[in-house]
Amino acid sequence: MPVSRSNLSLLIHCLLAAPVMANEVVVEELLVQGRKGDYSVITEQAQKIIDVPGSLGDPLMAVFSLPGVLSEGDGGGAPAVRGSSPSDNRYLVDGAPAAYVFHAFSTSIFNENIIQDFQLFSAGFGPRYNNAIGGVFDIKLRDPRAQDISTKVDVSILRAGVFAEGEVTDDSAFYLSARSSLLQYFFDGDEAEKEDGIKVQDAPEDTDYQFKYQYRLGDDHRLTLSANGASDLAAAEFTEFSTEVLEEPDFAGDAKIKNTFNNQSLRWQFSANESSELDVQVGHYQKNDDTFWGGEKYFFDITAEDVYALANYQFLLGKSHSISVGAETHNTEYSYDARFINYVCTEFDPDCELRRGELIVAEDAVTIREHSAYVNDHWAITDALVLDVGVQTHYNDFTDETFTHPRIALAWEFTDNWTLNSSAGSYNRLPDIDKTFPQIGNSELQSPTSNHYTLGITQELGNEWSWSVTSYYKTMDDLPLASEINDNTQPFYTNNVEGEAYGMDIFINKGLTDRWYGWLAISASRSTRTNKLTDIERDYYLDTPLVLNWVMNYQMNDLWTVGTRLTAQSGRAITPIVGIQPNPYFENRILPVYGEPYSENLPVYARFDVRFKREMTLWGYPGTYNIDILNALNRRNVTDRNLDYKRTQSLQNFKLEDEVGMGIIPAVGMSLTF
Repeated sequence: MPVSRSNLSLLIHCLLAAPVMANEVVVEELLVQGRKGDYSVITEQAQKIIDVPGSLGDPLMAVFSLPGVLSEGDGGGAPAVRGSSPSDNRYLVDGAPAAYVFHAFSTSIFNENIIQDFQLFSAGFGPRYNNAIGGVFDIKLRDPRAQDISTKVDVSILRAGVFAEGEVTDDSAFYLSARSSLLQYFFDGDEAEKEDGIKVQDAPEDTDYQFKYQYRLGDDHRLTLSANGASDLAAAEFTEFSTEVLEEPDFAGDAKIKNTFNNQSLRWQFSANESSELDVQVGHYQKNDDTFWGGEKYFFDITAEDVYALANYQFLLGKSHSISVGAETHNTEYSYDARFINYVCTEFDPDCELRRGELIVAEDAVTIREHSAYVNDHWAITDALVLDVGVQTHYNDFTDETFTHPRIALAWEFTDNWTLNSSAGSYNRLPDIDKTFPQIGNSELQSPTSNHYTLGITQELGNEWSWSVTSYYKTMDDLPLASEINDNTQPFYTNNVEGEAYGMDIFINKGLTDRWYGWLAISASRSTRTNKLTDIERDYYLDTPLVLNWVMNYQMNDLWTVGTRLTAQSGRAITPIVGIQPNPYFENRILPVYGEPYSENLPVYARFDVRFKREMTLWGYPGTYNIDILNALNRRNVTDRNLDYKRTQSLQNFKLEDEVGMGIIPAVGMSLTF
């Protein structure tokens, strides 16, 4: 949002006091025929990602071990997918939109007991998915089980949760999950204040919940009532000794971030036979992001409230065609109330603190209506050749744009166990809402667009071994560009940035046999952004040329399982600080002088995680013990490099300091089912 410098300063420095938790998925999409199944059982693929070391049993954090996925922070944070921005992604839960799926300090919002399946579409995805030019995270929560009501309790040093599930009537069942972080109870705020001048009032804490009640009408109909939500909170006082206040004095005082969202939906699923399936859903969600800083002198509160409906129908046509059709509609009101200094900058600008605008006191609201529809033909031309051809149309009344996106995907098994895959398509998403409000942005911004192209090859080997190589190329257009703050002839933002991303992912996978499974993912890539007004091209701030992830999980005996994960990647691109200058906004203060944007790299990042899991019984009840060791080698990973305001004495003698990620962190947890 426009308060990016203050907002991010609070979030980053509050979360530095806490450990940042990190970290077989479908990358390109081919639709499959409709079918009945046991949707109350977790898939093998979902169970594998739950058990990835370093994720603390979190069902989504393993995404950072997959090819083409990067994080903003030390192994966590919002994911950037194949050269796109985190804001380019879309998150879906049971087909419905989700406000977010990762807490502020990186763990996901879902209980591990309810993930039924998870797919990441990182490029070239099909026409069913809209409003995304980066990646799509499609999360499916399992159905409640028809069983006697049971309760499972999970406790670790970081989080506690309770999960209840069972049969209500012969035809209905439910589950309820509720979790809360525990980190705030172990945090030593006094010790942190001695080090960085920040007095933590509320250590990072979060909650989340999921509820699902399902009523079955025979074998053909399922009626499901769902609710889910999450919250994140962090608060601190920034004293005169903190780096933030030394850089920007009006940041002094109390500051707080509180994010929440709640979603409710009613879903009807009908499958009369093996050849057709209908899925209809209506729902409502509300998301609130509330921030204040400077002792409540400044604040920015934004709310999004969405009423939505969607429908998908899949059926067989003849023996070789599976047709999918669907539509989606949203009526979303965005409103904000704010008093803040408008820093006019985007991801393209490494010098945001030098782009200080005017004091803004404003409130506004806008309602956006979106409609989309799609059709896709999954055509099995032969037993070895499958073609997906589809088209999507998307309209919104805010920018008054209508898009028609053709999409195509091909899978050809040209010889036994060797498959060639390719896909192409065009995509769009809404412009960033915080940059479109009239008083603080540009209401004439257009929707960013993108084209995706992929080409890959896969070989299936014996004993559950396989490997694949996938190349991709993405173009991005109409991304936002921040105008010069002293240029009154231009709106704050214009659609004058374009980008491209290209790379290659190597994925070697071993399925579960002989008590073990694992994978090796290697990604080589480049991502750039270009100012179309000046033709200046820069590396994207998350550009990371080489990333390696190795994961292995081994069942030693009937009770013990051990897993390891190694992550190594090129150092993140940074803009070097080459000097200092007087702060033009505050007397007797200084600001950095920056060199060529994103022209240097931090040292190589590497981290090794270990996880031990033991099945056990306690008082006659089944459960597990978990022992996680994050950054087991205690490697000192540099995650950023900043001006050291406290040691810098003059314009001629400036000092830099490295920001370092977490050290070794052991964590013990247990779960018990009653």
